[in-house]
Amino acid sequence: MAKTSDANPTLIPASEIKPAPGRSEAKTLAEVREKLAQATGPKYWRTLEELSGKHETAFGELLEREFPRQHSEWTDPVSRRNFLKLAGASMALAGLAGCTKQPLEQIFPYVRQPEDLVPGKPIFYATAMPLAGYAHPLLVETHEYRPTKVEGNREHPCSLGATDIFAQASIYNLYDPDRSNVVTYKSEVAPYGKFVIEMQKRVAYHRANGGAGLRFLSGTVTSPTLGSQMKAIQQLLPQSKWHRWEPAHRDGIRGGSKLAFGAYYDPQYRFDVADVVVSLDGDFLSGIWFPGFVRYARDFMSRRKTPGKG
Repeated sequence: MAKTSDANPTLIPASEIKPAPGRSEAKTLAEVREKLAQATGPKYWRTLEELSGKHETAFGELLEREFPRQHSEWTDPVSRRNFLKLAGASMALAGLAGCTKQPLEQIFPYVRQPEDLVPGKPIFYATAMPLAGYAHPLLVETHEYRPTKVEGNREHPCSLGATDIFAQASIYNLYDPDRSNVVTYKSEVAPYGKFVIEMQKRVAYHRANGGAGLRFLSGTVTSPTLGSQMKAIQQLLPQSKWHRWEPAHRDGIRGGSKLAFGAYYDPQYRFDVADVVVSLDGDFLSGIWFPGFVRYARDFMSRRKTPGKG
């Protein structure tokens, strides 16, 4: 229990807290037990004084000690509302004061504004997002060259304007405050020039030993350009190795195509011309196991539409 004054606060030991005058502690405890025995249904209370029903005097004394100049605000219903307003405003200002202050920066207009840029008018550009090694065609909406929305590319046969949840959520990665924007080494920020110097030393070391002990780890790669670049590196460093790994791989499909056709192939399904589709534990409408599943979902639903108005 804290006892305060206008100058310095002091603490009152628990041994000095006395029961109310004319009432013993044992008698109060007996009354509380008797009241509990007669109670029915769930009951809630915050203190033993509130449970015994004798908390009015104790609560007033507590307010006088805790808030010697504002305790009257709690007893007056009208003033209590004003007090709560002031307390809420104080907490709000304290929360704003604890926020991180952004550094001051100057914002300048364009010295030479691009011809195709009109403030408020969106600009669209076509791109592709890799998912499990396969590219998904997308159309990105930008405002002042900042991406704001992702949709499927209607001109591409793999999506026909549709998209998936992964592409829709990818826009948040661009504005993730936890994205690393500096070079780090052992959790310490390092300049980019130091990174380039260290990489040059490492490249020179592996060129001398033919790439012994050098490993490349990547996901599934279907890009011919990236594949040819990796092959060129392996020819330059013949003892290096390239490992590809995916958390949800398609090794079963690849092995089946190898057995059936003698090479690795990715099947392309035509659900728009199929009368009956039998799928044995294969979710061809979503997931990375079926590249092009966005187009598959569109083709599959096209056969379920009833022609005409019937």
